[in-house]
This record gives sequence, structure tokens and C-alpha cells, in this order.
Amino acid sequence: MTVLLGPLNVQALTEQGFVERLRTTHPFFNQQALSSKVKLIEKRATKANEDWVIALESLYQSDHKNSGDISTTTSNLDTASIGLSATRKYTNTGSDITLKHTWKDKSKSTDTTNNGFSLDYTYPLLRNKGGINDRLSGDVAQIAINQNTLQRLEVEEGFILGKLSRFIDLAYAQEQQSINERRLALSEKELALVKKKYNASVVEKVDVLLQQDAYQTANQKLLQAQQDLMLLRHEIAVTLDLDFEKVVASTDFYKIYKPSEIALKAYLSKNSRVLKINNLSQKILKRQLLSFKNTAKAKLDLKLGISSAGENTNYSKSLSNQSTTWKVGLGLSYPIGGIEADSNIKKTNIELEILVQSKREQLLDVYTQAKTLKEKIQLLEKMMHANQAQIKIAKARTSEEKQRYSNGNGQASFVINAQNNEQVVKLSYAQVAKNYQKAILEFKASIDQLVP
Repeated sequence: MTVLLGPLNVQALTEQGFVERLRTTHPFFNQQALSSKVKLIEKRATKANEDWVIALESLYQSDHKNSGDISTTTSNLDTASIGLSATRKYTNTGSDITLKHTWKDKSKSTDTTNNGFSLDYTYPLLRNKGGINDRLSGDVAQIAINQNTLQRLEVEEGFILGKLSRFIDLAYAQEQQSINERRLALSEKELALVKKKYNASVVEKVDVLLQQDAYQTANQKLLQAQQDLMLLRHEIAVTLDLDFEKVVASTDFYKIYKPSEIALKAYLSKNSRVLKINNLSQKILKRQLLSFKNTAKAKLDLKLGISSAGENTNYSKSLSNQSTTWKVGLGLSYPIGGIEADSNIKKTNIELEILVQSKREQLLDVYTQAKTLKEKIQLLEKMMHANQAQIKIAKARTSEEKQRYSNGNGQASFVINAQNNEQVVKLSYAQVAKNYQKAILEFKASIDQLVP
């Protein structure tokens, strides 16, 4: 059954249209998108240790020696020097390279210029081999991005679930108003009929009063339903940034949901976002554990270098008068005890075990929730079928009471009671349908199918 408000049946909102409009207008989703941008920026910031670092040093030194000092070969010497270096680390290998150029000029007692160039390269053989420690922050940041994507979906699903619940409330409020409109129309028709019979002296005054009371009761219920619907439409209009007139739900309110048959626990164990987020948290700890174990190793570095230096009376001549030197070496250091690395390893292993146990608990929670909701849906479906049967009985009873009353064998109060009962049963059916549709939404959310 499609629930619509007759005069407002223009561009009615479907469930899908409601969600699409919500995504494009509500600031919640912009906020979520910004949180992802922050994670990307944090990932980019981890590349900062690969930047070239430029350093510049300058020095001016003036020496004035005592001429009586027998160890002094030069009595007066002014020295100006400039050193320029560039250093960069390569996180993929853990190595670093340094380029350096120095210029030194000596004057007064002697005039000489010295130029030097050097290239030094360090490559780790044990600790930080392959850049495993240098890449830690970047690897963790990438996992955090993947984790944030799942967390966003989880949060968005909860938000959409809450808003779709109001959409179902809107559909119910429309149905409630429609039922109460029919109830009032029937009461008005019956009141006119009773008044006609009273004027013909067929019924007594009490019958008219009973029908008038029934009419007022139906009118009050309609006014309450109209108020509930109007307030809800205003709320949703603000939420979706829509004109009030356009807030009309179009949905098959009494549609029966047929879920696909799945092994629920196995499905959740494989597909639940909460468990995937837990897996990524474990992945972060395992990545950190690799680095902690690596820092416990000795620091053994291969060092390579080549340099050239030249000295002459001026800058250009010193450049053409260069002598070359190369060097190869190993550097070894090892912390005795390794208390910090050992503590970090033990702590991380415990944190991993905590996450493993937490995942087991999370699986139990999501499975319990999904299983309970699945059973609830089945029970509510049975109630809806029972309501349908009850509505048929109520309609038959109303028809029978009207026939008896028309033949003079019944009372007006019986007709009124039968009419009221029919509408109460219909409202009960709508109430069960509302709970049923909400349970379906909650079930889809529990198995992460509400937001793909």
C-alpha cells in the first residue's frame, strides 16, 4: 500500500530519495568528509622525514698571535669560511645521503683559498634495514586511513538509521491521519443517518447523543493525528532543507521483507565492519611490533664516502686543483639490556591479545543483535498477518451490526462500537507495520547492508 497525502502528492519522498537528499544537504556528511581529509593530510605529513634538509654555516675568525710565541708560524690570520650541505633520508631503504661543499679563505699573513666537496652515504644492515622503522608512521597512517573509511561508514549508517526511523514515523503518521479521516467520515455519515431516523421517530434521542459523541471522539483523534503529522513534516523539512509541502513519504508501508538466507554468524564474522575495524587495529599493532623487534637489533651501518679538496691562491684555482679521497666503513652500536625495546614488545603483545578478545566479544554482540532482530521481524510479520485477519473480521462485524440496526434488531451503540473497533484494528495494524519496517532497517544496519 502506498501512503500518500492526496493533495500533497507532488514529488513525494521515497526511502532512497530521502537518503540521497539527506546526504546532499545535511552538514553531518561534510563533517565526516573533512575527518577523512585530516587523515590524508596526516599520511602526507609522515613523508616529512624524506624532505631535503639544507644547512648553511658561516664563520669568520681573526687570530692575532704574539710574535714572541715560538710555536706561532703565522702572527696574524683572518679566516672566512662557508659550508653548505644537503641531506636526505630514503625511507624505502633506511639510508641517507649528505652532499656538502665548504669554502675557506685565509688572509693577512697568507692568502689561500680552500674548496672541499663530499658525498656521504649510509645504509643500515640490521636495525632499520629496508627502512622498517622510518616507514612506521607512514604505514600506520595508511592503515588509519582504511580504518577511518570503515568508521565513517559505521557512523553514517547509525546516523541514516536514526533519520530513516523518522521517515517511517512520517509514513505511519500519514497512514494514521488517513485512517482517522475515514473514521470521521463514517461517523459523520452515521450521525446524519441517526438524525434522519430520529426525525422519523424511529430511534430515540439517546441514539443521536451516542452518535454525536462518537463523531466528536473521531474528530479529536483526527485533530491529534493532523498535529502529529504536521510537526513531523516540519521537523523533516528542516532536516532535509525542503519546502514543507514537499515532505510527503511514498513507501509501501505494509510491504513484507524477504531477507536472503545466510549463515548469519559466519556472514558477520567475515563482513561486519566493526570486526574489520578491529582487524585494522590489530594490523597497526603488528606493524608497530615489527619495528619494536627491529629496534632491539644492533645498529650496523655501511658507510660510503667520497670527497675532494683543493687549495690555491683564489677560488677558481682551488677548484682546478682538487685531490680525491674515498672511504668505506662499518659502524656498530648495541644497547646493553634493551629495556625499552623489550618493554614495548611485551606491551604490544598484550594489547594484541586484548584486541583478539575484544573481537570475540564484538562478534557475539553483533550476532546477538542481528539474530534477535531477525526473530523480531518474523514475529512482527506473523502479527501483521493476524492483523489482516482481524481487520476482515472487524469489517464483517460492522456490516452485520449495521444490517441488524437497519432492520430494527440492533442498537446504535453496537454499530458505533463496531465502527470504532474496525478503526482501532486498522490503527493497530499500522502500528505493527511501523515497528516491522523499523526492525527491518535495524536488521539491515546490524549486518551492514543499510549503507553499502
